[in-house]
Amino acid sequence: MLDMNEALVFSEAAEDAQVLFDLLRAHFPGIKVKHCGKRYEDTSGEGLVVLHIKRMLTGLGFEVRIYCEGSEYTHLEKSRDEVFSEPEINRERRMLRLAVFRALAGVFEGKEQFAGLSPWGVLTGVRPTKIARRLFEEGFATERVLRHLVLDYAISPEKAELVTTVVQGQTAFIPDKKEAKKAIGIYLGIPFCPSRCHYCSFPAVSIKKMGHLLADYLEGLKKEISVVAAAVSERNLLVQTVYIGGGTPTVLSAQELRELLLLVKQSFSLRAGAEITVEAGRPDTLNEDKLRVMKELGVGRVSVNPQTMQGDTLKRIGRGHTVEDIFNAYELVRKAGISVINMDLIVGLPGETVRDVEETVRSVVNLGPENITLHALAIKRAALYRQSSIKLPGLREGSTMMAITQGTLQEAGYKPYYLYRQKESIAQGENVGYALPDTECLYNIEMIEERRFIIGFGVGAGSKFINVRDWSLHNQYNPKDIGVYLARLDDIAAMKVDKVKAFVYNNF
Repeated sequence: MLDMNEALVFSEAAEDAQVLFDLLRAHFPGIKVKHCGKRYEDTSGEGLVVLHIKRMLTGLGFEVRIYCEGSEYTHLEKSRDEVFSEPEINRERRMLRLAVFRALAGVFEGKEQFAGLSPWGVLTGVRPTKIARRLFEEGFATERVLRHLVLDYAISPEKAELVTTVVQGQTAFIPDKKEAKKAIGIYLGIPFCPSRCHYCSFPAVSIKKMGHLLADYLEGLKKEISVVAAAVSERNLLVQTVYIGGGTPTVLSAQELRELLLLVKQSFSLRAGAEITVEAGRPDTLNEDKLRVMKELGVGRVSVNPQTMQGDTLKRIGRGHTVEDIFNAYELVRKAGISVINMDLIVGLPGETVRDVEETVRSVVNLGPENITLHALAIKRAALYRQSSIKLPGLREGSTMMAITQGTLQEAGYKPYYLYRQKESIAQGENVGYALPDTECLYNIEMIEERRFIIGFGVGAGSKFINVRDWSLHNQYNPKDIGVYLARLDDIAAMKVDKVKAFVYNNF
């Protein structure tokens, strides 16, 4: 990847620089983007990308001339005859990004020092599946959806195929407006872990260092649940999915888990067959007593997350457990009779080779969990690795890792069922949940596709307040600090009660 420091944008519209910001950042991490007015000036320099943008006088289109590293390329992007529904402002912005993306492809073609363009084209957001879903909902056949993704968003054919496969597989799980009024989902966050992994950016703390806060935290969490649950029950809303995440919820004792699960079951009206998931991300936190409680109280899904099956990597990333611990935890969950096991893997961990990644995915496939979730490593601001100098795979090596893992899973009978992306992911990759037939996690689908009213409880928990009439959405997040969360607890609970009332008022 070329180390470019600044992009100068010459165009008649000042907002063009902002429209292009994420696209340029995706290819040149950390680059500064500056609008320089309409009048082009001859500018060159090391680490500089210069864009001269002209709008067509008739019809919608852009001419983009790009200068970079002594090379120049001009691309003309015109609106195609085969169109789809989108607001005019969105169409203009998409075409501008498309023109610049294709100009970048032209100026860097054949340059070895440039690792390649994103296979996701002009898409830089979290949920590419939403675009494919809208196209399908317009009534387009699969071939036309694929054509729009490739030609109008510059997504590679392989990624377009992945997206459409995921969306089509979700059809039976996406609620219509009538169904979405009947039930909600809930999330409970336990922000404690045995230790903090070096790549982690979640709002979680070490139980060893901050365990003195656990009792107060659990009391606060129970209070938030009880207050909001009363409003949910008064309005006869059922709960479809329960997801207990973190952190590592299984740092709790068996008794603490029992109390929390009982509170959920006693406070809410759970739908018959409601999906209940518990993350046991660190295998060294599981034991027979905890699993007995989960099984007794209806937990049907447990995540045992190795991230890698390489012992040296586990030490390097601060996991604090061994490969043997992973095998032991898996057997404990199987013995307990939990019906679905998920295992998370991270592609692109520091120091790992393609062979390491291939060995990891084959080892996990041989265990036979119902779900395997692949994550492309993304180093966010809150991660310890953000402050470290670490060696990560380049785009080509990272892409090979992603292709091998995804191919291995599909050959073993796993199907991709949900997908999302994160900024600054290794090899411009994506996070994909794979499942054996009839074992998909409904909560994961609903959280990413945003077609279900979801209430998050606890530190850092996200809520998705949906208006079913038009699928409009308001995201709300609890404070990430335990002290702040506890201090603001009454206000947090009251706000959610108001959102529950509004949901019922707006949709019934």
